[in-house]
Amino acid sequence: MAIKSKTSGEQELKKVSVKMRAKDKPSQGFMALMAAVAFAYLSFGAITNVAGAIIPKIRDTYSVSASLSAFLAATFFIAYGITSIPWGMFMEKNSKKLTLISSSLITTAGVLLFAAVPGFMPNMIAMFLCGVGITGVQVALNPLVAEISDPAKYSRNLTMFMVINGAGSFAAPQLVTLIKNQGMHWSMTYWVFTGLALIMTLAIAFPKYPSAEVDDQDLEARALEPSEISGQAIAKARSEELEMRAEHSESKNLTLELLTSNSLIYLYALGIFLYVGVEVGVANTIGFYLQDKLNINEVLGAAAEGAKNTAISYYWGGLLAGRFIGTAVLDKISSRLAIKIYITLAAVSLYMAMSGDINQALIAFPLIGFFISIMFPTIYSLATNSFPKEYASAISGILCTAIIGGAVIGPVIAAVAEANQGTALVPNWDTGLLVAFACYAYIFVLSVFAKEEK
Repeated sequence: MAIKSKTSGEQELKKVSVKMRAKDKPSQGFMALMAAVAFAYLSFGAITNVAGAIIPKIRDTYSVSASLSAFLAATFFIAYGITSIPWGMFMEKNSKKLTLISSSLITTAGVLLFAAVPGFMPNMIAMFLCGVGITGVQVALNPLVAEISDPAKYSRNLTMFMVINGAGSFAAPQLVTLIKNQGMHWSMTYWVFTGLALIMTLAIAFPKYPSAEVDDQDLEARALEPSEISGQAIAKARSEELEMRAEHSESKNLTLELLTSNSLIYLYALGIFLYVGVEVGVANTIGFYLQDKLNINEVLGAAAEGAKNTAISYYWGGLLAGRFIGTAVLDKISSRLAIKIYITLAAVSLYMAMSGDINQALIAFPLIGFFISIMFPTIYSLATNSFPKEYASAISGILCTAIIGGAVIGPVIAAVAEANQGTALVPNWDTGLLVAFACYAYIFVLSVFAKEEK
């Protein structure tokens, strides 16, 4: 289906809208919302990425295989695949604010269930609920960042919020170690997350949000004020805008239109699928790799638990540092070139982690995190710039659906490792991590064909 060009009336309305909402710049009207968004990124970063620290504990606590424990964590990302597009449609018909509040409440229910009801199956159900909630949070947050940012700085601002997200990811494994050092069960982590989720819900419920569209009564009132735009032009623009809204509400589904009119969206979605999959898959493999391949428990004894969780924290810390530095890098070089350089160095770092001793692995794993740090916001912004702005919510829903890759790649890595474990019955993690190299290769190829930012 062809994408319609803007009418002259829409252009006039846009001019009026810009004048009317000039005061709604982030620095003048949305500072409280910016703070709430930042806290939301911090919270869902911690809740999402604690999995690497708890998966080995799930294997030990419930006496299940590595692949089954990885699958429990994967149910979080299965929720992305099932609910991302529905959340996008929900947001199209309602508002970003209602979407954020609803999804935050579901997240709170999920972490509370995990904390309060032990057991493998209850934990799996709770993990799925967390995924449903966090999906809605992320579907709404990404386009909201675009609305409260200068368009020229959108990619940079999204990367900055992902830095905050990385801070939550870095802190979560250390929280698990802290709780265990206090003599408490590792599941106490989810009581802390319950508090975070409640604060997140309250934080996003009260700030002022940008208007999704021009308010008709406000337009009429402001038409009486002195303006460069004539009253006739305002009336014409308003009439055409109302007709456009009526047509949209009756028959137009932007998500379906995008999925059926342009195959490019599938390439970006696959890029997000593999990126999130390999990011989470490698993080969730670090503990197993150090324990099963490098025998860290025998080498370090009682200190092994803290060392494993620290390695996972440093992996996410590498993402944090990489995203912070990436904001400057993306101001200097193109997104496509940045992807090529960074993903190549991520593959080199993974090879280093697999080819040396414990000390080399403890250095190389954080480097992997550093070099994959800019992939999500960069691929996301490339996709956003490849289509008209009215598709922003649809793109967010589709790309967040692709986050289901986090449910697939980790268990695939574990399954491949277990399939090649040999007579020792220890998973062959070197073979399993070949899956990660394949993911890196696709992301490199995607950067060759991606449309550059405008």
